[in-house]
Amino acid sequence: MAGAPAVGGGAHAAAAGTPVAAEGREASTTPPPSAPLSTFASVLTDDLDVVLFPATRRPPARPLVTVATRVRAEPAAVGAVLLDPARYRAALPSLVRAEVVAVRPALGRAANDAYGPERLLAWELEIPLFNLKGRAWLSRQGDAVELTLVDGAFAPGHVSFRLAPLPGGQATVLASEVQVDARSANWIIRRIARHDPWAETAMTAAAAWVLTRAVAVEAQASGRSGPPRPSSPIAAPAVTELDGAALASTAFASLRGAGVVAAVRRAPTGRLAWVSAAAMISAPPPVVAAELATPETWTAFPGWKSVKRLPAEQGEGLRVEVQDNVAFVDLDGVWLVTYGGAARASAIAGATRGAVFAWQTYPVPGGSLAVLSMHPRLDASGYVARKMIAVEPLLEHGLALGLTYAAATALADRLTDTPQ
Repeated sequence: MAGAPAVGGGAHAAAAGTPVAAEGREASTTPPPSAPLSTFASVLTDDLDVVLFPATRRPPARPLVTVATRVRAEPAAVGAVLLDPARYRAALPSLVRAEVVAVRPALGRAANDAYGPERLLAWELEIPLFNLKGRAWLSRQGDAVELTLVDGAFAPGHVSFRLAPLPGGQATVLASEVQVDARSANWIIRRIARHDPWAETAMTAAAAWVLTRAVAVEAQASGRSGPPRPSSPIAAPAVTELDGAALASTAFASLRGAGVVAAVRRAPTGRLAWVSAAAMISAPPPVVAAELATPETWTAFPGWKSVKRLPAEQGEGLRVEVQDNVAFVDLDGVWLVTYGGAARASAIAGATRGAVFAWQTYPVPGGSLAVLSMHPRLDASGYVARKMIAVEPLLEHGLALGLTYAAATALADRLTDTPQ
């Protein structure tokens, strides 16, 4: 990682806590990076983040998800956040505890070198209806900053941060690789994770995106009292604005080869613009486009129990009624579907009225790329989601990311003869 000494930044010198022995432990094993940071740097913008999911159609337990974002700050400023537990609560206001409770020498290094000692953090996250807590070792592992979850919620698991300067030195690529165990959280999260083959991956992605952007926002805060969060009213764009064409471009080709790719677009207000997720389907584009435009196939969306066609009013497109079958949210509603280069749908009745999504299909080697773009208005889908987004506005984007990935991948799984 270029500028690695700046990442260390001397923050370890502030370590406190009870020393513990280092003997008898193994070095942490972090999976290799999903993609070089330069690959992410070429597609990131100030308002577009990139997420890389597992390539396998149905990910195994403890899936690895990578999130990359562009930070308007130097690498040293980002590293100062990552290596200073005192700033974690500023970055994530819902983190009610992040306390150093033990220290130990870095494995294989002198305790007073540039990497500093490893520190054991006791953390607690306040979420509407329940709290999550656990412990994690904070360390510098080569060119990465690591959080290794050792007990409590989401353990065993790890969060690995990498960063690199962008040309000019005033901006940074920040990437996180997150792999956690949802089964070690509480019963609500375990139940959601078991809902479908994509739920655990979707939850990991939501948490990874929120954590990554929280670090980025805190690094950009420049000494202000707290990290800014979007506070303007939540509103989806017009359905005609949804566009996932970038994911089919040559710029994303190497990322598409590494896994399922998604992009999170942020509006100028900081609110969610929309999320796009791209899934490969081994069939010709005309066949795929026709299937994606058929509302009955949308029952593959997690939580969509049934889709029923309704009589259309004169001059309108197709109307469909959706009934859900997922706990804690209300996805029942009526959608207006229009066609013309893409299948586009707008929720015109129900709790999530105003939600929008669109399907686009592109020819790629081996078949078709199906791109789903969505703003699901989960803030209006029920009490739990509404409260969660009110407490942490970044969850508007994170939850939408998870849902869009799950919907795109689930439908691609249904349309693919041979599961990947």
